[in-house]
Amino acid sequence: MAVQEISRQDDEGEVENDPSPLDELTHAEMRMLYAESTESIRYAKTRQWRSLSGILLMFGALMAASQFAATNAQLVNLIVAISFLCSGGAIYTLALYQAWQNTEREKLREIGRHLSSYAQSVRAVKSSREANVHRYTLLIFMIFSVLIGNIMVVLFASPVFH
Repeated sequence: MAVQEISRQDDEGEVENDPSPLDELTHAEMRMLYAESTESIRYAKTRQWRSLSGILLMFGALMAASQFAATNAQLVNLIVAISFLCSGGAIYTLALYQAWQNTEREKLREIGRHLSSYAQSVRAVKSSREANVHRYTLLIFMIFSVLIGNIMVVLFASPVFH
């Protein structure tokens, strides 16, 4: 494991700290970049969840509009087309935010390589594979939520259910 490679243990099992090899100015710069990347990840996650909330609210509005336009087939078809267009845009946006978060995580990994062995061992507590499973499970949940919302709009607007 990475923790074992970057730190040494003494006779009592204590991890010996190897300080960062960076000079003070470079270390401060890395800390600033680290803080910016973590803030960018938080921002992208927030935007991702707000985008999901927004599209689901819009689907609710489209379902309500389809009830008022139930007798106008062209308007119902337009509402269904809008829902498909918005679903595609929402899924693209969710994936884009996920890609942005991955870019920021790569920056964090690179910065983390230059920190002390204690900092590296703390960062290695959660494996990247486990973190990826969590991230992509949530992304899949978000995408399925958009798809189910779109299906609900189509079913709600369909004349079969009137």
